[in-house]
Amino acid sequence: YELGYTGRAHIDEAFAREGLQADVVLTAMDADVIKTYVELDMGVGIVASIALDAERDRHLRMIDARHLFEVNLTRLGLRRGSWLRGYAYRFIETFVPTLTREAVDEALRSER
Repeated sequence: YELGYTGRAHIDEAFAREGLQADVVLTAMDADVIKTYVELDMGVGIVASIALDAERDRHLRMIDARHLFEVNLTRLGLRRGSWLRGYAYRFIETFVPTLTREAVDEALRSER
């Protein structure tokens, strides 16, 4: 990913921890662009697991490397007491399956 992108710092830190200097020639802000570079034999790509699509990426070889990198934390901000439409609940559950409608509603009612 490009410098300044949230996960990029973790990638650079992982290389530095091992005393390695990554030879980064191309960067992109979008995982699909990175995967396209790889499909064109332009190198290897490091993308978040959420960016993987079994159907679209069937021509790529994926190697689980999560043990090499720090976890990236994503937060969702919601206003307490707000009313959400069904698609918003489905969107949230896409990121974290345990954040069901009931769990989100409980958090929205919470005092903290």
